[in-house]
Amino acid sequence: MKIGVVSRPDKPEALGVVREIVEYLSQRGVEALVEAETALAAGAPGGSIGLGDMDADLIVTIGGDGTILRTAMYLERPETPILGVNMGSRGFLTEVLPEDLKPALDRVLDGDYELEECIKLSSRSLDGGRSFPDSLNEVLIASSLPSKMLDLRLGVDGDNLLDIQADGAIVAPPTGSTAYNLSAGGSILAPGLEAMILTVICPYSYFRSIVVPTNSRITIGLLKPKVDALAIIDGQEYAILEPGSTIEVWKSEHRASFVRFKSFYKRLGRRLTFRRVQ
Repeated sequence: MKIGVVSRPDKPEALGVVREIVEYLSQRGVEALVEAETALAAGAPGGSIGLGDMDADLIVTIGGDGTILRTAMYLERPETPILGVNMGSRGFLTEVLPEDLKPALDRVLDGDYELEECIKLSSRSLDGGRSFPDSLNEVLIASSLPSKMLDLRLGVDGDNLLDIQADGAIVAPPTGSTAYNLSAGGSILAPGLEAMILTVICPYSYFRSIVVPTNSRITIGLLKPKVDALAIIDGQEYAILEPGSTIEVWKSEHRASFVRFKSFYKRLGRRLTFRRVQ
């Protein structure tokens, strides 16, 4: 079995956990593949390899949700299971604390866990023909200028839903519904739902969000001729959108997978009250 290890490279505590993991896996006779940037920062032994070339049976991430999102976006095989170790703040996507990691690895090696499969979203610019990396959290359309609203045309399956003024718009799958979508007033979607949510940010309207099935295609068009915008994919990839651009979002053919020991609702309750997972 091969286990990949990815960490925040700027957090000494996380890098210390990396070294502990590599040593522990070696004791268990498991090969550790340490992501190149992580290995350089931690001075960790074991194979050093880029995320795009990491062919592992499991990935352990040490950090917060940002570390998981970066890992999920650039993995060679997007469906590779991820076990998230929380060294961030809320850590909605993580599963265990550092002190619980060794018992968690033992459970994984013994097959005592559940896999949670999560929808990802594909997106592209219909005007420039540019495709973006798949997103696990959200596709965000926001003004490139602070305090400037966007005139947006929202559509579903080729039909115009409405034209609206707002600070931006978010399309999220269930996994990302607890992130920026939730802060913007969108509903939480439970894992397993074949749905995605379109939520507008600070709209000049009563409309807030709509949930649509994953066989739908959502479009977000920029109407105001003099305002540029940004397409931001999971906070990792940024693209400048010219006035008049239209972004299309749909369900990806790929999914992400997470190792879980607790139910979604137990995890959710603790995250929403900003308590560390027990």
